[in-house]
Amino acid sequence: MTLSVVNIGAIVDLPDERKMKQNYALAVACISLIAGTFMTVANIVDSLRNMIIGNVVENAVAAILLAMWVIAIAFIQSPANGIATAIVNGQEIILYANLYFFSWFIFLITVYLVGTSFRDNFQFGPKFSQWTLLFTTSIILLSTSISLRDEICDYQDETTCERTKYAVAIGGIGIAMSAIAVLASIFGLMVRMLELAITGLITILYFFGVVFLTSASGPGSSMGNIYFSVWGGCFVSFMLMLGNILPQNESEIEEVGGNGSSGGGGAGRGMDEENL
Repeated sequence: MTLSVVNIGAIVDLPDERKMKQNYALAVACISLIAGTFMTVANIVDSLRNMIIGNVVENAVAAILLAMWVIAIAFIQSPANGIATAIVNGQEIILYANLYFFSWFIFLITVYLVGTSFRDNFQFGPKFSQWTLLFTTSIILLSTSISLRDEICDYQDETTCERTKYAVAIGGIGIAMSAIAVLASIFGLMVRMLELAITGLITILYFFGVVFLTSASGPGSSMGNIYFSVWGGCFVSFMLMLGNILPQNESEIEEVGGNGSSGGGGAGRGMDEENL
């Protein structure tokens, strides 16, 4: 709820007259506020919790919100729209920090909620939500790098241009590998060797992505979508690698041993739903 209020205030406060894309983002933020309030109440009231939490209703609400935010975040974060970000002389800049950061926060929390609700309600692998986050960060990195590549190559030196192409490669491989991991978690096929291979490859790619992309000669040297997506992918992949090497609980041990089952309920998502 808190993040939705901040997003509503930021969109309303935009200096230029709101157009279709801004109005859509405002509508999605309002719907998220209503849905977040309702789901928070449902976690508190026993009768509502039994009807809504931990079943197809919760999954449907989370999935619908995510679908709407996918479109809204594309409108808000695209430099071509000049709403939260822009590109000047091949350099991505943040125009409106509140809208930039809080729209990303609510989008990523929505992705996490979809991952945890589907994981718990359908007994997917315990790392399903982490893989969905990595899939999302890879999409952000790929889409941003592709959209900015031409202008970066026009205005920046050859080194920065080539590193932008590396960002495209990381995003593409990250999407493919995390998609495989998501499907393996869904169908209970995530065995230890497969998880080690995927997490090892992605961790290495994102580690060198941080080294090359966020350096002074990289396209992510300043704060923007490339900077945060490559750091986010590096963090998530590193945590996945640690979880694979040092499983923390019985469900993770079962998954890396070949059993993809996981238990859980909806109560632990109450705090995240309050943030919507």
